[in-house]
Amino acid sequence: MASLTLRPTLSGNQEAELFWFGSPHMDYHGNWKIKVAFRTATMSTEIVSYPWGTIPNLRIGQLYMDGKYDPVKPISGSPYRLSISNFNQGIVTNGFKLPKRLIDFGNNPELGLQNIIQFKADRLTYCIPVIEFIRAMFINSRNLAIQLLQPHGLELLVDRSEVNDETLYFDMSKRVPQRLATESNAQHMSWIYSDVRVRAMWDSVHQHIFSQAIKSSPQNPNAALKKGVPLNVDLPNLGPIEMYVRGEKVFDYILVKEIIGFSGFRHPHKNIIFWHPSKKQIETGNGDKHVRLTSKHDNDEYILNDDSKDAKEDNNQDVLEAPPTFMRFSNSPVVTTRKQNKKRSNTGSDTIFTTGRGGKNSGPLEEVSTQDSAVGGDTPPIDFQTLETIPMTEAWGLEPFFEMIQALKETMSAKINLSVLRIPHGKRFSTCPNGSRRTCAVVQVVSVTSTAYIIEVARPDNWSISTLILKPNQELSLKKIEQNIKLLLEGLIEKSGHWDQYVLDRCNGMEIEKVKHYGNDTIKEWAIRIYKKIT
Repeated sequence: MASLTLRPTLSGNQEAELFWFGSPHMDYHGNWKIKVAFRTATMSTEIVSYPWGTIPNLRIGQLYMDGKYDPVKPISGSPYRLSISNFNQGIVTNGFKLPKRLIDFGNNPELGLQNIIQFKADRLTYCIPVIEFIRAMFINSRNLAIQLLQPHGLELLVDRSEVNDETLYFDMSKRVPQRLATESNAQHMSWIYSDVRVRAMWDSVHQHIFSQAIKSSPQNPNAALKKGVPLNVDLPNLGPIEMYVRGEKVFDYILVKEIIGFSGFRHPHKNIIFWHPSKKQIETGNGDKHVRLTSKHDNDEYILNDDSKDAKEDNNQDVLEAPPTFMRFSNSPVVTTRKQNKKRSNTGSDTIFTTGRGGKNSGPLEEVSTQDSAVGGDTPPIDFQTLETIPMTEAWGLEPFFEMIQALKETMSAKINLSVLRIPHGKRFSTCPNGSRRTCAVVQVVSVTSTAYIIEVARPDNWSISTLILKPNQELSLKKIEQNIKLLLEGLIEKSGHWDQYVLDRCNGMEIEKVKHYGNDTIKEWAIRIYKKIT
């Protein structure tokens, strides 16, 4: 299992225990973070924010020194097993309602207002933090963590789920990293996806966050999201279940610090045939093996440092494996892997190649990120230096365009980056009919031979404005391209929502073409028209 060093660390480089969790919240880029409270030997508490995708690797009671978890020292707590006849018997309250002898948050509302689920069993009251309950039930990877906080996030991970003759045909999408395309994960994901009660639990996490944000700040829900909202979850009619936990007992209360496993769940299907784009039939041959050396370290040790420019997300796999939470089904469905397409593999001697991607490990310790590659999706942002980008959640009226870009990614072999900008102030056009600021999307398409930019203005009111295709020459710097985009948007406002031909002519060093919108276009037809313009 990979080891993870957290950056930033606590001030003073003291040994500290992971004491509690705060609320998930958005940073100013729109990325989800989780507040983590550490307690030192002097009983002082310090709260640090880490990317939400780190949560699968964090447990209450873990000891850290200089950001590195010490697996040798024992974690506080004793093992317990509790039987629950039904999940909906759980009572959701907050941490301040717990006895102070059990856990004392002082007067810190960020920690004490986190939700707790209380289950009564054998005259004892088990108190489970909602964050730990959700992690154990749903989050075994950064990939699932990120999708949990996205609207319809689970849909993005599943291409097909059909039942035929008591067999579930379950196809994972290419958004699922290759390392997570396993039979055990197929069993877990298909259970969440196809059991309506479990699916309702999954959906309720996202629904509670945004409904609470709207309730707290009706005029500006994003303000509440940036401050943080305690997690909550709906508990369905599901049971009986046994839970295996690590916790500490005070009087008749047990504070659960970690859920080690579940047993008793029933999967709705007897047989599962799952598929993932990486699953291919292997044909062996006697030729030499082509091996590429990479800069990755070979001992699975990583430094989490999202602020570093060297901390790159691995788009092909989750490099960090979370400590396992076992889940035993009473009916244990049989899972088999369907393979199509063929992959040739030679069994001869290694032949080293210095170009290309992937390959064997070599080089220094790697810095990694557990942040999402883009706000709300898997398309990385453009590395603008002067233009301020905003979260995709604020891009009202661009939803069909995002669907088209996804179709475009499936059509062509190119690197596609996307960012969302606000239209400048100054005219009525700057504001959408619902009162929100109008936005635009800027998409960078990098192919082997050229780079193109697509500018799409949000049109929730069906405003008549064409899409722009920018084709800069190879000598034009990104800074100059940014300046031209800024000029175009300023000219757009001066012309009250129409592209200014004078400004278009001033954008030296790039070819600019307008592409009209057609109301009868399907998403695929739209993507094909854009594809023909940029190639």
